[in-house]
Amino acid sequence: TVEALTAGSHVGERLLEEGASDEGVRFVAGFAFVFLFYLAAILFGYAIANSVVEEKQSRIVEILAAAIPLRQLLVGKVVGSTVLALGQMTIFVGLGLLALSFTDYSSMLPAIGAAAGWYLGFFLLGFVALAALFAVAGALATRAEDVQSTASPIIMAVAVAAFSGLFLEGAGLTVASYVPLVSVVAMPLRLLGGEAAWWEPVLSLGVTAAFTAGVILLAERIYRRSLMQTGGKLTYRQALALKE
Repeated sequence: TVEALTAGSHVGERLLEEGASDEGVRFVAGFAFVFLFYLAAILFGYAIANSVVEEKQSRIVEILAAAIPLRQLLVGKVVGSTVLALGQMTIFVGLGLLALSFTDYSSMLPAIGAAAGWYLGFFLLGFVALAALFAVAGALATRAEDVQSTASPIIMAVAVAAFSGLFLEGAGLTVASYVPLVSVVAMPLRLLGGEAAWWEPVLSLGVTAAFTAGVILLAERIYRRSLMQTGGKLTYRQALALKE
């Protein structure tokens, strides 16, 4: 009988390639980083752009501009949305790590937790830059319908940057881990794989911080020049050519 043949035997599984399981977990973690970054860009980015164009369309921005400098208005939008986005990402990452602790891969929790911590740091700086750009996308528009076209270059850039960090390998991944926005995913993946020295994420974070500062300065310039323009949708080049 079947019972007699299988008596005393044990059915199990064994990976033919050493480390294949770890690679699978690494890919899942990387995909989670990509998904969360892209999700934040979509949800919070469009919310920023729509709030700007609504204030512009209803002329509320003219009242606000008379009370506070436009620079402070931009900073308020960026800071507020960044706090909300970072808080949400922290909750998602925390829940993911908690769920991992109840699986067979709980031994990888310290490595994934460290990579997730760096991910939140890169996410913070990267999202600040994106928030400023989405505010610009709203300022370039004159109607809510225009936001789709003014924000689409930003969304495309985020998608390319995030998925590049996920699928690159070897030297390409190493280079990508120093490229702003791409590094949001690429550097945590290198850390998770034990491929980066301790100083590399620090250096990459510094590069991202410098990039973010430059983006904010440029975004603030375009924002101030285009926010009061109501004659029609502007392009980025047209906004830069405007005089204050």
